[in-house]
Amino acid sequence: MFAFATQDSIIKLLSERYSVIEILMIRLAIVLTLLLAVALVWQGPGILRTRRPRLMFARGVLAFFAFTTYYIALSAIPLAEAAVVYMTAPLFVTLLSALILRERVGLHRWSAVVIGFGAVVYMLDPGSSLFRIEAAMPLFSALCYALIPIINRHIGLSEHALTMGIYTTASYFVLMGLTSLVITSLPAPATGNATLQGVFQDWVTLQAADWWLLLLAGAIFTLALLGITQAYRIAVVSTVAPFEYSYILSASLIGYVMFEDVPGPRTMIGGAIIIASGCYIILRERERRGQAAVAAGDSVD
Repeated sequence: MFAFATQDSIIKLLSERYSVIEILMIRLAIVLTLLLAVALVWQGPGILRTRRPRLMFARGVLAFFAFTTYYIALSAIPLAEAAVVYMTAPLFVTLLSALILRERVGLHRWSAVVIGFGAVVYMLDPGSSLFRIEAAMPLFSALCYALIPIINRHIGLSEHALTMGIYTTASYFVLMGLTSLVITSLPAPATGNATLQGVFQDWVTLQAADWWLLLLAGAIFTLALLGITQAYRIAVVSTVAPFEYSYILSASLIGYVMFEDVPGPRTMIGGAIIIASGCYIILRERERRGQAAVAAGDSVD
């Protein structure tokens, strides 16, 4: 999660000088190249075979919406603020597990979900003069990201972490390429919105130092992606998920050092409530699975 926060700060820094779409396209090309190189050297061509191509493509589609909207928002709002809203993903996982997988969610976890989303509303303060749509974009990003673990439950251990990373990144790259073609073929909208203008900003040649920064970002993201994919692949969600909240701390520290961003009171209070709600859900899920395992053992006995 520290690696993700570091990479995100580099993308935010570069988006101040270049089109965020251009930065993401180049970053994706770097990541895909690195993943293919590592996979072919380490595992050989067989690593490219997949038993679940449709689910792999679905992960890529979700990654496209999750990360693209997040980085567009990141170009306009502080890193810590985006991180706090994005960390509603575990709340969405619980919600989607009940709606899609028909898993039983008790009163305690439903209460935590409601309190967590209430904290988001408090933090964003919709309806006030200070509210910006960019601040709510990480919420949509979190929803898309939360669907990925749902798909992972269907994939299980049948696919290697490298295979999952390659197909997800390749799908994302193709979708981003199509998006780039559409954006470049359209006239820039006549609007004073700086975020939208940044999306339609003309592509320019990167300076040499910025190329090195983008290569560093690609390498860091590759390591982070493989790490978190492998973690969720081999360990239960309730063990891994609490560590994701360290992203908020990393993003806040890096945001302060690099951009001198200081989280406001609403961000800190809302973030604390979201973290508490998410961790409570994870602990309740772990307790529920433990009780289920004990009950299954007793029935066998």
